[in-house]
Formats: sequence, structure tokens, C-alpha cells
Amino acid sequence: MNKRTFGIRLLEILPGFLTWVTLIGAPLLSYYHPVWISVYIILFDLYWFLKGGNVATHLMHSYYRLKVHDKIDWKDWCQRLIDTDGFKKYLNQQVLEANKRVTKRTFKEHLARIEAINDNRDLDWTKIYHLIIVPLYQEGLDVLEPAIRSYSNADYPNEKLIFVLAVEERAGTEALQRAQILKEKFSKEFHSFSIVVHPDGLLGEARGKGANCAFAAEKIAQDLINWGIPYENVIVSNFDCDTSVATNYFAHLTFDFLTIDKPHQASYQPMPMFHNNIWDTPAIARVIAISSSFWQLVEASRPDRLVTFSSHSMSFKTLVEVGFWRRDLIPEDSYIFWQCFNYFNGDYRTHPLFTVVSMDAVLGQSYWGTLVAQYKQKRRWAWGAIQISIVFPQFARNKKMPLWKKLLYGYRMVEGYYFWATASIMIALLGWLPLIFGGDRFGTTVLALNLPLMTRAIMSIATFFLIFSVYVSLVLLPKRPAGYSKWKSFSMIWQWIFSPIVSSVFGSFPAIDAQTRLMFGKYMEFWVTPKFRKDKTL
Repeated sequence: MNKRTFGIRLLEILPGFLTWVTLIGAPLLSYYHPVWISVYIILFDLYWFLKGGNVATHLMHSYYRLKVHDKIDWKDWCQRLIDTDGFKKYLNQQVLEANKRVTKRTFKEHLARIEAINDNRDLDWTKIYHLIIVPLYQEGLDVLEPAIRSYSNADYPNEKLIFVLAVEERAGTEALQRAQILKEKFSKEFHSFSIVVHPDGLLGEARGKGANCAFAAEKIAQDLINWGIPYENVIVSNFDCDTSVATNYFAHLTFDFLTIDKPHQASYQPMPMFHNNIWDTPAIARVIAISSSFWQLVEASRPDRLVTFSSHSMSFKTLVEVGFWRRDLIPEDSYIFWQCFNYFNGDYRTHPLFTVVSMDAVLGQSYWGTLVAQYKQKRRWAWGAIQISIVFPQFARNKKMPLWKKLLYGYRMVEGYYFWATASIMIALLGWLPLIFGGDRFGTTVLALNLPLMTRAIMSIATFFLIFSVYVSLVLLPKRPAGYSKWKSFSMIWQWIFSPIVSSVFGSFPAIDAQTRLMFGKYMEFWVTPKFRKDKTL
């Protein structure tokens, strides 16, 4: 990313330009053409009202899918793949016995998937290995050990789990000492436990997770050859250091890998829940964490829009073919999707995996420290807008990718970052701008009298969707730890009054910040979110 042509710079400027044109243009139009902007406001509010209903519907769909999938014994289903005819009969019986629509639909979908499998396809789940790569920088044992323990406790043969701890050299000897402690404790619980030290300052690399994990994956690739394990039989999971998996994670992932169409042309995205320390965090941080989880649930229900985020899995064979994760880019977790999407000429997708991975919500050593860390984390995520300047030129050079895919996916990328930066501010302020700036030219019109009433009515109805979100958040919440009163449980409800503040201060503002930096060429480096646990006991 050191050489930037004029065209690349224009694409880097594009997200910030669109955002600032909107933020500056709205009050200007409110002054010079208040009637025009009022019509736009009504259409804008209607759009977000319909979008809110759509989001609530998809959230509900994913929530119920998650409940159904949680009850399935995925290891048993992997074993049943040996006898596909018998498995089809089993699924048919489950369809007949299912007493809920979502359960029946789930079994029907899996039955159709099994029936579509080619007869010569290898469904032997015992051949599948899982490579788990976890980066280590300054995180403590209280964060790392529970995560690693969740992998060894999963209902998948431990001898099929290959664990790699990717240690940053710049973290010093203390990080390496922590890595050795973990290896001594867990080495017998995996096929292998490797420590790979990533040298600092390698040419062409950005300091971040992508470079570290790519270096570790490249090193372990040779070990796989030495062990006689084919790349096509390995699924790699790129986790954060605090990522704990559900017991059924690897079995569920294995089953889907063996049964979906073109498994090497898909990434596998579990449902991230920032629940590890959710009871310890302040209310604002909880709302942000839960909202981030909800957005991934919503996207899982529309997989044509789903892009990899944070902890995810994919075929190791594919990872090698595309050249591993980018080493010079901060948002490696989402860019790997676009890397593969371009490599396969648009014939690549993110497959939703309806099982949970649990991670830390942002928590600093003080209230103010938590808020600052939360803002910086969101800004780092919003820095993903830089991908527009990378992906669009790749689309232009790729003559084999269908034009409609280039246009559709390109539009969705720009739309996503644009609304990230502008939507919450516009929803909060847009309805008042014509009244404030329009003056007498607008204040005496019928539209001026009715505009606040219309926008208030639309937004009041949209509040219903928030109520459903509160319900889902409470159901998915882990059990209240000992030492917290019932008042803490009640705070999980009233915390949602912070939603308007959260959506602007920790939604739009970090995105505007990131896009403005990109606009002026103030390139960001990877910022590591601090991992802090109030309870240090293991």
C-alpha cells in the first residue's frame, strides 16, 4: 500500500467525500431549499423505518436458527454422513416429527443439501483437521487460557486439532514466557501445540494481526507437509486471543464443510457474541457490544451480504492459494473475503455458521479508559473503508467476474461505509434542520407544521424493533455471575436508553474520523484493543 496512484487516492477520498457532502449539504439545503430537504427527510425516515423492520425480521430469523442448531448433535451428524441413505431417512423422520416451523425448515434444508451431494464426494469427517491460529501480543493468561481451554473441551477429537500461538517478537520476553506456560499446560491436549514468533519490522508489513497470522500460517504449512496432512483436509480458524468457542463449534464447522457446495470457495462465519466479560463492562460498552453481535446475526440471515468479521474459518488450501492474509493491511479479517472473491472471479461466499464464538467486550481499567478504547476499536473497524481503494481496482482488472457482481458488491461496500458514518446523525438531526435553518420561508408552510409529527410517528413505530432487540439480548445473555445483584440484571434493560448516544458517538463519529483520516492520507496503524478482566482468577 506504499505506492498510491491518483486513481487510488480518489477511491480513498470517496467515502469521506460522500460523508462530508452529506453532513455539510444537509444544513445548506435546509437553508436554501427547505421544502426539498423536507421531502427527502420523509423519504429517508421511511427508508430507515422499513430497514428497521427488515433488520428485526432477520435478527429474529437468525436467533431462532441459532436455537435450533444449538440442539443438534453435530458430531453425531458427522458420523451419520458415512451412510448417506440412512442419514436421509433420519432427516426425513426429523422433518415429520418437528413441531416448530423453524425446526422443520432447518431439517428440510439439510436434507436438500445431503440429497444434492455428488455420489463420489468424500464425506469421511475423520480426515478433517482443524488448524487454530491465535495471535499473542500483550494479553495475559487470564484472557488466553479460557479461550484455549474451550478448544480442547470441544466435542471434536483433540488429535485432529492443530494449535498455533502466533507471538509478536516486539511483545518481548514476557509474551514468550506466557506462551511457554500455555504450551506446558495444553501441549498434550492437541495434535500439536506450536509457538511461532513473528519477527518485528519485516519489509512490506504493517504491524497487526494480519501479518502475524500470515507468518504463522506460512510456517505451519511446511509442518503439514511433513506430517502428511493434505491442505484440502485442513480448515483454518483465525481467532482473536480472547475467542472462546461453543462446544459444538468444530463438529458443526466440519459438517458444513463436508456438505455445502464448493466448500473450498467459502469462508465460515460463526456468530460472535461479546459475552466473556459482559457483566463487568459499563452500560454504554454493553450496548455497543450487543449491537455489534446483533449486526452479525442480521447479516447471517442474508448470506449474500455476509462478509467475514473478526474470528472466522476457511479452507487452508484456499488460504495458501490466495497467498495468506494480507500483511500490509489492517482489516485482514474482512479483506480475506474480497481477496478470495476476486481470486475465484466472484464465485466465493461467506457461509453463516449458526454457532457461537464468545469474545471480550471492551473493558479498560477505568470508565474513561473503557470509552476511549471503545472509540478506538470502532475507528479501527471503520478503517475498513480503505478496502474500497483496493477492491475496486481489482474488480476493474478482473475480466472474468460478471459485471453485475462487480456493480452489486461494489455498491454494497460503499453504501455500508456511507450509512455507517451518516445514518445515526441524520436520523437524530435531519428532521429539525428545515425548521432551524428554513426561517419564515419554511416555518409557515403546512409541511413545516406536519414534518415533526410525521418523523416522530415513523420513529416511534420503529422503536418497537428496539424492544425486540432488548428481548433477544436478555435471552442470549450469559448467567449473572456471583457477586452481582439483581439490580445489575435490571440495568441490562435500562441500558438501552443510551442507544441514541451510542449510535452517534460510538458509531458515526469513529467512522467519520476514520474516513476523514483516509481522505487526507493520514494512514492508521493497527491498534490492539486492550484485554482487561476484573476477575484475574483462573
